[in-house]
Amino acid sequence: MRAPYQVITRTAEVRRGTAVFARSRVPVRTLIDHLDRGGSLDEFLQRNTQLDRETVLAACALGLETLIGTVPIEPAVEQGSLLPRLDQDGAITNALELGAAQVVGRRVLCPGCRTLVFRSWPEGWDGHAAKRCRGLKAREPEARKVEFKRRFEHLFR
Repeated sequence: MRAPYQVITRTAEVRRGTAVFARSRVPVRTLIDHLDRGGSLDEFLQRNTQLDRETVLAACALGLETLIGTVPIEPAVEQGSLLPRLDQDGAITNALELGAAQVVGRRVLCPGCRTLVFRSWPEGWDGHAAKRCRGLKAREPEARKVEFKRRFEHLFR
């Protein structure tokens, strides 16, 4: 693997200290933005002919090496319970560990956002998923309902 200074440089004289690919004036951020928009590496290299493929790949490898060093080790997942755990108000808090037979018709803390308590699971799940659940990534109401149903399908009959 190449040394970082052989791949990316930063000097006050070139683009006011912006990180650029070595031996060029092409900001590294342009590659990141290009890839974020769904562009390919080949397209990027075609637009930036002063860059060689090896330097760009070395920059990607350095970035991934840095990323690997910063990602924390996630704690081990505890074994799921076979019994419902209830909060002080009698709502099931561990629905993700259970099946439909244990939650249907009972008070259940939303498995997605963990804020709303369903009075009788799964009544009202679709309205909550479409507009209010903070534990979903989709933006459109129908897509949010599909995501909710897919993630928590084991809780539906």
